[in-house]
Amino acid sequence: MINKDDPLLTALESIKPKPKQRHSVFARVQNKFGEREYLSADTEEEIEAHCEGGVLGDELCIEEWCHNVTPIMVSKHFKWVGARRNPFVIAKPIYEYKDGIFVGLRNFKEKF
Repeated sequence: MINKDDPLLTALESIKPKPKQRHSVFARVQNKFGEREYLSADTEEEIEAHCEGGVLGDELCIEEWCHNVTPIMVSKHFKWVGARRNPFVIAKPIYEYKDGIFVGLRNFKEKF
């Protein structure tokens, strides 16, 4: 029978490896016309695969791997090329209320 109050077991539990957190990677790339684009994904391999393959044979050149990028910069300027959904999307309030009563769904206009 295992005793939960055993100090040896609690010490072993504390040094157990923890699961890795997902961190996104960011890159500044350049196309053949010299225009810069900013890409984000879960892994570097996903960005490299996006840069290598192009429908028209246009490849992108990775100029720099970006570090310490703020989430608002990613949501505004970076294009998500990862396999899962984009975690940097800003939620919009879609429900419209007047005097606390549900009216319907809002219609959004593009600002730019």
